[in-house]
Amino acid sequence: MFPSRLITPGVLSLALLALAGCSGSDKDEPAASQGGSASPTTAAEPQGGGTGTPVGGPNTGVTVGLPEGWKQVDPTQDASPVVQTSFHLSGDRGALIKELMGEQKKLGIVWGIDSSVTSGFAPNLAAGCDKGGIIGTELETLKEKARRLNKGAEITDLTVSGKPGFKMTNTSTGSDGIATDQIEVTVPVSDERYCFVKLEAAQGAMPPAAEQIVTSFKLA
Repeated sequence: MFPSRLITPGVLSLALLALAGCSGSDKDEPAASQGGSASPTTAAEPQGGGTGTPVGGPNTGVTVGLPEGWKQVDPTQDASPVVQTSFHLSGDRGALIKELMGEQKKLGIVWGIDSSVTSGFAPNLAAGCDKGGIIGTELETLKEKARRLNKGAEITDLTVSGKPGFKMTNTSTGSDGIATDQIEVTVPVSDERYCFVKLEAAQGAMPPAAEQIVTSFKLA
């Protein structure tokens, strides 16, 4: 599955979603998903201070603030148990996920983790930009892909740095058997490229700082 010679930037996020978060919640998809858009929402720039230690930059394509107690990590190099568990690298498919993350690293994607959690699954994030590949980066197409990969996901419109995007919240169980809650913000930035930040925490344990992180997410 996903042999190295077939891995391209446009399929990295798709492959990682399929491996790290392979099943959605048990509830049915909202009826609105059948029409190509979620229930009507008012697109708005996230409000708030969004303070934190910034990571990312021009090479990444985005910046995001790490709250107090969080730190930037490289899961492809950090062998500590909490990092390996939190980024789904300790399961049967850990080696493949690590390989895919290595390809994301070449694109400038960065990762952070709540360093106050020293065992088990710690809240974490990934942020950066990727290519849309054959599906492109049209906003409604990206929304539909998110719904298909994440059964029962809730999707709301927002803007980031003046560009329209959307926020997805979802609960899924990875190939390692760990159930997690996820928040992901996706913003198309060109015909070929979109940027994102994805937060993940053990089910029911999304930290209050999640909103601060979403607020701090900007295009670089």
